[in-house]
Amino acid sequence: MNPLFVVPLLVYTLAAALWPGQVDGRRRGATVLIVEAILVVVALAVGTFLAPLVVPRAQGLFWGRVGLLATGYLYVCGRGMVLVRAVLDLPTLQMRRDEDRTASAIDVARGRTIGALERALALTLVLLGEYAAVGWIIAAKSLARFKALEDREFAEYFLIGTLASFLLALLAGLGMRLLLK
Repeated sequence: MNPLFVVPLLVYTLAAALWPGQVDGRRRGATVLIVEAILVVVALAVGTFLAPLVVPRAQGLFWGRVGLLATGYLYVCGRGMVLVRAVLDLPTLQMRRDEDRTASAIDVARGRTIGALERALALTLVLLGEYAAVGWIIAAKSLARFKALEDREFAEYFLIGTLASFLLALLAGLGMRLLLK
């Protein structure tokens, strides 16, 4: 893979992961998701335009793959938090925020860390072609929250957040597999 193809997406991913911003009252749910999709498509289009400018040697092909993998993990783990929050903020879902409840800052940070780790693990499994194993992660996560899932509102919040998180990892993994071929 030509390393120049990955550069625009890597630059955007670094900027988005380092300065994820907050989903405030003016940029909620659907707007964040639409803008994100447009920015990723534009970065891929620019990369496609840049790639023919340099014919990489064998070493360049290696670094292109490394760059794509690094970009994918950074995007899914770093930017994924904002995207999952945007799904939960969709007006049609009207999901409550953990921060709106009595959750402490430590609980919120733990939840975000768990989300990033589950997306990294799911992405790894998709890249390895082990799609069935992703279900085991969901099952293990559900077991850990078994008692809390008795509250219907929390169960829906948990399920939508988890499925959005896994959908992001799945789509990123499938896209990366396609590009790595």
